[in-house]
Amino acid sequence: MNAQRWLLELRTELVRRKLPPLYVERMVLELEDHLSHLLEDRMSTDAKDLHGVFQRLGSPGHVAASAAQEFRKARFSQRHPVLMFVVLPVLALPVLWFAALTCIVLLMGALGIESGKVDTGGAAWRLANACLPYTVLALLVLPAAASAAFFARLANRAQVNWKWLAAASGMIAILGGLAAIEIILPTMHEQGRLTLGFSLSKHPSASQALQFLLPLAICGWAIWRQMKSGRQMMHA
Repeated sequence: MNAQRWLLELRTELVRRKLPPLYVERMVLELEDHLSHLLEDRMSTDAKDLHGVFQRLGSPGHVAASAAQEFRKARFSQRHPVLMFVVLPVLALPVLWFAALTCIVLLMGALGIESGKVDTGGAAWRLANACLPYTVLALLVLPAAASAAFFARLANRAQVNWKWLAAASGMIAILGGLAAIEIILPTMHEQGRLTLGFSLSKHPSASQALQFLLPLAICGWAIWRQMKSGRQMMHA
């Protein structure tokens, strides 16, 4: 058996075991380099030498089986993609929203903006009121963008199929696009209010469009990078 045929059979076995394309290409390239070095170090490359090389490496099926076992053992995300890329995004985004809202409440308390004793003419209240629209937008957009970026990185490191990343980003985009936050600062005569809910409109605002599209844009960029990297490895 020659080196190219052995590598071709190995690639086939790895693909048959449904390992990620990037992982397959990386492993084949590394073994190709390893074989080249082994053969270059020998005084001759007759059939006996080649047989010894492949005997030490093992059959393509054996190498592929070992690689698949080690890969799935090391990657929790690869072994549980539904949990990591379907369930977790649905849970992670509300947690980030509540954490951000808690920080806003604590910040207002630190600035002395509390119900029943607010000086609406004070500098702190006027500054908070001026920044309120931008704060609400940031609370809606940034957690969604951060979640999409996190799952994009997780999918890349776990080398899962791009469809799992698309599923995670789709969940985040839907939740993000439907989310609505209302913050009303307290005054001397009215208590403040902070609410988080979901709304569906036939005519979404520019903010809602951004909330929906930004996670999808991050997902598309990550998938494009993944495919570009895979093509570069295949032509290297």
